[in-house]
Amino acid sequence: MRFRAIGIGISPGVFVVFWLLLTGGMALAQVGTQEQGYAKPSVVSQSQPKSQPISDANVPLLNGPLTLSDFADMEPRPELKDKLGHLAQFIQNTPVDGAPATERTEVYLGRTNTALYIVFLCFDQHPELIRTHLARRENILKDDYVTVNLDPFQDRQRSVEFQVNPSGVQADASWTEASGPDYSFDQVWDSDGRITHKGWMALIVIPFRSLRFPPHGSEWGAVFWRNLPRNSENDFWPRVSANVSGELSQEGTLRMGGLEGVTGSHNVQLNPYALAQSEHTLETLDPMNPFFSSRHLEGTAGGEGKAILKDSIVFDATINPDFSDVESDQPQFTVNQRYPVYFPELRPFFLENASYFATPMTLLYTRNIIQPDFGGRITGKIGRTNLGILAIDDREPGKTVQPGDPLYNSKAEFYVGRASQDLGKGSNIGLMYTDEEFGGGFNRIGGADFTWRLNNHWTMLGQTVESATKENNPSSTATVFPSGYNAGPATDFQVQRNGHSFNMFNEYQDVSKGFTTLVGFLQTSNIRSDHLHATYQWYPKHSQLQSFGLETNQNIAFDHAHNRVYHYTTFDPFFLLPNNIVLAPLVGQNSDTVGPQNGYPLTENRNFTENFVGFVARGQPRQQLNFNLQAIKSGNVNYNPPAGEVPFLLDQETVQALISINPLRQLTDDNTYLLDRDHSAQDGQFVYETQVFRTKLNYQFTRAWSARLIAEYDSTLANPAETSLARTKQVQTQALLTWLPHPGTVIYVGYNSDLQNYNHQLCTTLPGTRKCNPNQPILPRGPGYLNDGRQFFIKASYLFRF
Repeated sequence: MRFRAIGIGISPGVFVVFWLLLTGGMALAQVGTQEQGYAKPSVVSQSQPKSQPISDANVPLLNGPLTLSDFADMEPRPELKDKLGHLAQFIQNTPVDGAPATERTEVYLGRTNTALYIVFLCFDQHPELIRTHLARRENILKDDYVTVNLDPFQDRQRSVEFQVNPSGVQADASWTEASGPDYSFDQVWDSDGRITHKGWMALIVIPFRSLRFPPHGSEWGAVFWRNLPRNSENDFWPRVSANVSGELSQEGTLRMGGLEGVTGSHNVQLNPYALAQSEHTLETLDPMNPFFSSRHLEGTAGGEGKAILKDSIVFDATINPDFSDVESDQPQFTVNQRYPVYFPELRPFFLENASYFATPMTLLYTRNIIQPDFGGRITGKIGRTNLGILAIDDREPGKTVQPGDPLYNSKAEFYVGRASQDLGKGSNIGLMYTDEEFGGGFNRIGGADFTWRLNNHWTMLGQTVESATKENNPSSTATVFPSGYNAGPATDFQVQRNGHSFNMFNEYQDVSKGFTTLVGFLQTSNIRSDHLHATYQWYPKHSQLQSFGLETNQNIAFDHAHNRVYHYTTFDPFFLLPNNIVLAPLVGQNSDTVGPQNGYPLTENRNFTENFVGFVARGQPRQQLNFNLQAIKSGNVNYNPPAGEVPFLLDQETVQALISINPLRQLTDDNTYLLDRDHSAQDGQFVYETQVFRTKLNYQFTRAWSARLIAEYDSTLANPAETSLARTKQVQTQALLTWLPHPGTVIYVGYNSDLQNYNHQLCTTLPGTRKCNPNQPILPRGPGYLNDGRQFFIKASYLFRF
């Protein structure tokens, strides 16, 4: 079925028709899909448990709440012991799949009419080696920690995770079998942690109003999990086999008894905020008249609201959202890149329930929405049908043009709809529609997708869509959409194999020349590409070497005129040691092809090929140190030659180092270093070098109070005889003091600053005037630094729950 007519003129309301056609009459079972979110297996089972433990447990009704004081000496009080549900016999997933856990773990369960109580008793023969620190919420995944994954609807597709480390620091996430954990999920719950001479204990208290569950259901799906990082070990109840795809597909059952009188998330939440700020910013809207704008003690307000209907459908709304508390992006290589670089979303409103809009192709990339004013979202599940609808505006496009432009202060509008139907055994089919409207122009995409789980190992995914794009008002200087009218299809097909020894992923994508997505993320159109990644592992017994294996990665692409675009191949053996240490030497080849179709003054296609070698090392050898290092000597292409010249081959050296240090229990120091140094392969001339230094310090005074400092230095040295890249230097700093007693209720006090090597005159002026010379560079680079943006702000928000 083709979607050309749909792409040309479909309106947001037509999506409702798609949904009705999709959901009518379907009533099939549902099971989880592939597993993600925890480490790959590292050693094959040496000894199986003599018998498989039961995979269900009772959650009895208690007379009162539980605390860790009820478990002195890591035993429940005698009068409590027979009144609690009890789990034991955790089984390894890694490093020895199927073997008994090396350290004993017990879980005690109970509930009142208002909350679910879970107590982990984590015995340890070497409590002095337990890894923990007092950290910001969510930043515990390098420590010892425990997890409970709850699936109250038992659909084995989606669940919620609650995690605690020995210091009682929380992390929570929504879980989908296709994507793993999403830590943008934040709920209000309580936790505690304590290290003892026998190990450590954790308490998790989840109010029922923080959960969604069927009002008449008496059984919930659940997975309990203990992470022991010094052994690279993950232990589960019930057994979660590394040889079976999926975690929720192997979940156990909690028998909750009658839940009469228990109220779930039939609640309304309001989360208003108030913001006061002073700001000094360089405005460059008119490139011929850059100037500084200052605002002193400016105030604004806004907020978000949430309502949940029948524990199934979530309604979210936002008014004038503010993202002052969002930290800067993690550094990436961005200089001399052939295609746009993907940056993950960091803003909580867009991250929450993002899985409802996930498809094989990235058709919703919310980083394209810059400054929303109003927005609403509906997500949830009706029977076996998953539904997601997003409508939001964006002030940014109307601010990119000057007063007097016909689209000045106009807003773009975004509409996204997604519906999928669970078909059982982890399979589903779905429909997706996206639409951006601005100034009479649009970019609309409609199409269908599927996920088919063939068995415990193999899964297939596919999607076919078609876009239609029309330019906005041609009398405006705003260029949101490409000129004219463009339309075309795109197809994505994936095959995944998950198992203990052999894992494979293959993706084929065909994107026509006319296909465009401005709501989603697409590196390039007019391409047919194939990406293959495969690993095979062996597991020696009775060895410090937990596993070793071979890995291959291949990317190849052609355009629709049969010109080869690129061919990248990597091969490496890898070795897994205790403390999650991985060592991998790399070899491979990079090959890029460019021609006149890429806008260069070439008469024919030219291919640039170079072999490469490198090395990867990562791990956590001690509680205080975590590292990830990568060094590669390879080839690259100068995609930014001097004006009028053609690309040429480069010899490239890159280094990427991520090092986290915990010198104190309350202090975390995350450091990043990137280096990209390139010389001409023909004559050895220096072309360019980029470096990035970034450090993020976080000091946690208490679980609620913290201070954070981020400092980043970016530089590009360029040889003007070899490249059109500019010499740039930039220093960014962010300081933030936070009081966060629980999600939604928070006070931030922050300062942001940005320095760049701009000439303080901002431009070269015309003789006798203050106007910029249009024949000279605007914002020319200079030897010193200019502060082109600084902000001081105080933001407070409070969560009301009804």
